[in-house]
Amino acid sequence: MGFFNPTPEERAEKEQNRAKAERSRLERVFAASPAGQARSAKSLGMRIFQIDVPLSQTTGRTVAMVGAFANSTETEDCSNVIQSIEEEGWRLEHVGYVYRITGSVSRDKFLASGQQEAVSGEIVGIYIFRAI
Repeated sequence: MGFFNPTPEERAEKEQNRAKAERSRLERVFAASPAGQARSAKSLGMRIFQIDVPLSQTTGRTVAMVGAFANSTETEDCSNVIQSIEEEGWRLEHVGYVYRITGSVSRDKFLASGQQEAVSGEIVGIYIFRAI
């Protein structure tokens, strides 16, 4: 039994298929990105484009006999997202921010009446762009 040695043509075809698959993967990744969504909206003739970008997350937890706590993560810098959308032919028109609750944990207070509750969520930036 010997090793299979592909011909130069077979190696070239395999490399072309690999490059084609990589290009296809990169196109799918771009299409799912904010800039890709903006490009798609522009090509469909949309005049307004809205995107929601999570900026920071808070995770709530309760600890028996101590209380409820929240841990916050760092705020994301979304200036590169805004820049990439504007490079697709859009101008930032309006920005708003909301706190979106993603869950909560509650438990009865220890040796007292009432409950402790910790809320988890995220701050979301809502960006509205107008076509240039």
